[in-house]
Amino acid sequence: MRVVVASGNRHKVAELRDMIGRAVPGAEVLSMKELGEPPEVEESADSFAGNATLKAQGIAAWLRALGEPGATLVLADDSGICVDALDGAPGVHSARFAGEPSDDAANNARLARELTTRGLSRSGARYECVLALVRVDGQPIAGSTVRQFFGRWPVEVRVEARGDGGFGYDPHAWLPGHDRTVAELEPEEKARLSHRGAAMAELVAFFQGSGVALGPT
Repeated sequence: MRVVVASGNRHKVAELRDMIGRAVPGAEVLSMKELGEPPEVEESADSFAGNATLKAQGIAAWLRALGEPGATLVLADDSGICVDALDGAPGVHSARFAGEPSDDAANNARLARELTTRGLSRSGARYECVLALVRVDGQPIAGSTVRQFFGRWPVEVRVEARGDGGFGYDPHAWLPGHDRTVAELEPEEKARLSHRGAAMAELVAFFQGSGVALGPT
């Protein structure tokens, strides 16, 4: 199985490559940037599912023009954090919460500032992830041209940050009932517990139950 990950975020690509590699031994997982200079796909949808689909279809069209085999799968991720005290923000704007260019430190500083200005030191929150899967040739995968897989991970965001692992908002995302942040988890722990891990589990279950070949196509 050949899968191209439609993301320019090297952390996401590494996580997905590791998850797919462990779930489907022998799968070839590539970053889109390994195949050339990908086009910018405008993420204009108002939902994670919509943006994941736009990215998957946009990169599939680009690969098709390059002559990539039609059976190659394109996997796009859209994910972010939704904070209760901020009415679900930053949500689909998580990567650019503090504006352009995208910067984790600036995004985290704004998150802490938004909580502080509301007189809060913490808030309930959740990470959300949607994976969208398409074929390069646009043909259906088990009856649907786009397959979507969903994951959600309840956390508590705090002004206090701790840990230097992970990426994004992980140093401010605390595990409910535990004195640890997501940034303090080992990669294997994060893959098992996370929103992306939950979405990947749905993806693997789909492959196992749908009859879609996991081997070379």
